[in-house]
Amino acid sequence: MMQREVIDKLVNEVLSRMRPQALVLLTAADGYHEIIRARLQHCQAFSPVILFGDNAQQFHAPADWCQLGPITSLAEISQTGALDNIERVLIPFLDFATAAEVANGLLQSDAARFIHLARMSGRPIMALDYNCNPNSELNQLKGLSRAGDNAPQADYLPKLAAQGIELCTLDRMLSAQPAAAEPLATPAQAYITLSELKRLNGRSPPGAKLTDLALEYSRGKK
Repeated sequence: MMQREVIDKLVNEVLSRMRPQALVLLTAADGYHEIIRARLQHCQAFSPVILFGDNAQQFHAPADWCQLGPITSLAEISQTGALDNIERVLIPFLDFATAAEVANGLLQSDAARFIHLARMSGRPIMALDYNCNPNSELNQLKGLSRAGDNAPQADYLPKLAAQGIELCTLDRMLSAQPAAAEPLATPAQAYITLSELKRLNGRSPPGAKLTDLALEYSRGKK
């Protein structure tokens, strides 16, 4: 019996390595997380790699998510060539803060910086909007939809779509074929601060603007 279990485990591991990889970006929201995690765990279309965004661990336990696949970091996935093996990027828990930041071209959080990196590399990005959409059923149940279309968050979603982030259903996200992606230009208002530049080891994303202090620091590194 033990031998059969070992064989099954080895077979599953080999099959997992043969599948294309999808990076699952977790952010600070968790609506329907048990259902979504279960669907991801049983999906045969790809093998997940997990990246925790800012404050995501307050909502998602690493011990649960490491069962789906290896956990990476922004520093690791930002290395040259690290995204070459990633077929698509999935954001199943897109929170209000990250949606607003990306929509406005800001690069303050790890999540926004990674999304920018994925966009620049041409990786398909697929997200569920029920956490960040004020009109979603989840936010209606939470009582967060009373402002309706007049909510400050209401204009984020079209901006995300315009930047090539596909807002889709869970079935679409877990489908065998990822969304088509087109490399997009860096938003004009994207700025890198001095602290962010130091965190990136002095290497800013292509096309990003630097604040005065960051620009002075960058010149001193050359």
